[in-house]
Amino acid sequence: MSKHHLLWVNSRITNSSEFPEPKFLEWYDKEHIPDIFITKQVSSAVRYSNINPSDTHPYLVLYPVKDINFLGSKQYFDIPVTSEKYISGGKKCFDVAEFDTRWYEFVDDFQKQGTKSGPAKLVISAGLTPAEGTDEDFNAWYRDEHYRTLSECTGYVRTRRYKLKNAVNAKNLEKPREPQKYLALHEFDVDTLPQDELQKTAETEWAKKVMGSLQGSEVMVFRLEKELADMKANI
Repeated sequence: MSKHHLLWVNSRITNSSEFPEPKFLEWYDKEHIPDIFITKQVSSAVRYSNINPSDTHPYLVLYPVKDINFLGSKQYFDIPVTSEKYISGGKKCFDVAEFDTRWYEFVDDFQKQGTKSGPAKLVISAGLTPAEGTDEDFNAWYRDEHYRTLSECTGYVRTRRYKLKNAVNAKNLEKPREPQKYLALHEFDVDTLPQDELQKTAETEWAKKVMGSLQGSEVMVFRLEKELADMKANI
């Protein structure tokens, strides 16, 4: 599996008259993501939609990033934010949509033996902050127990874990968010998550200890919509 770092972008449209969903998604796929590929620091992107229709930010794009120092660099901030074709009046994309942008450093990963490569149908985006001073036990729980119990769930494919480096604007959103210290992306190749089986993974003594002492959590589930790749990349 890729050991890349992660650019995580969760968004919503704020001006649907100027930027209706079809135009927003076309801008993403045909202009914005290719502009990011031009940097040569990102060679693929996966776009998802939130399975909860009432969620405030229904769109998620995940970008594996080769060099963590690219995030926040001049090259990163030079990625175009205007569009003559899709956004009128010289406005920036931030004027018609809201983006919760976060940068994550790779921690570790796990893939169930015999499962597919590439993105699965569903991904759980689980942000968790362990109790102060318990990071070592928290990470050991993932490695030594939780990966195994997750792998016993129907449709489970893989988990990738990251540590938050910077939440660019989460606290400046219309409804501010509090990003968590660690992010786990749990992928399942099923149409519906096995909720009963997942609940059982939280019922071990170690899981109860870890989950019961969390300082914060943010869990969302997204459905795969599209995978895009830079066909010119040499990786």
